[in-house]
Order: sequence, then C-alpha cells, then structure tokens
Amino acid sequence: MSDIVEQPEASPGMDWDTYYAHRNKLDEIRIEQSSSFDKSILTLSSGALAFSLVILDNFKTANVVIAMPCLIYSWIFFVIAIFANIASTFISSKAAEIAIAHIDRRMREQDWQGQDKNFHDDMTRILNSAAGISFAVGAICLLVFAYKNGIGP
Repeated sequence: MSDIVEQPEASPGMDWDTYYAHRNKLDEIRIEQSSSFDKSILTLSSGALAFSLVILDNFKTANVVIAMPCLIYSWIFFVIAIFANIASTFISSKAAEIAIAHIDRRMREQDWQGQDKNFHDDMTRILNSAAGISFAVGAICLLVFAYKNGIGP
C-alpha cells in the first residue's frame, strides 16, 4: 500500500498548488485577523471597565457622583463588548471550518461558479460589529460621566 495520495487531475479552474496556497492563506488571514481584533476589543473593554472603577472610587472619596446612569451604561456596554467578542471568537472558528469545507468541495468538483453561504461567517461579522459598537458606546458613556463629574472644562 502506498503512502502517496493521488490527486485527481485538475480542470482548467485552478491547479492544486494554487489551491493549497490559497487555502493556507485563507487560514492564516483568519487567524491573524481574528486574533488581533479580539485582543484589541478585550483589552480596551477590560481596561475601560477597570479604569471606570478607579474613577468611581476617586469620586466616592470626594463625595461627588453625578450622572451615575452614564457610568452604569458604560459598564453594561463594556461587558456586552467582552461577551460579543468571546462569542465571535468561538463562532469564527466554525466559520473557518465551513469556508475550508466549501473550498475543498469546489476544488473536488472544479465548480467555481456562484457563492457559498456561511451563516457562521455572517454571525462572526455581526458579533464583531456589535463588540466594536458596544465598546464605542461604553466609552462615550464613560466620557460623559467623567465630563459631568468635573474632569472636563
């Protein structure tokens, strides 16, 4: 029995070397993109949450706490950003598996027409957007809280 796997003869669509290079590049891009975005949002959201707790402690010491709902909303949005980011990390892994399965099938069938649907990819995009927007709203709420409590002019 031979250890060599026979590759079917490629049609004019794409040769095997190009296919493997493209497939590997997709996987590298997925890992790099997901990792850097997720780390950024998690770091910023967690840091902003911690920063807001420090600010609150300073204001409690001075007995000045105005616009408390803004601070509470900022916490809620930072936590939403963190959870959306964690969910997107999990779902993006499944999206990559599905994308690889699609390209594998297309290569086997040499069918390069049309476009494959990937629900997990769509959900990853939605969750990444939700994480980014939640972080931005949380940051705005925190800034409003800080401004109303005398940090601004």
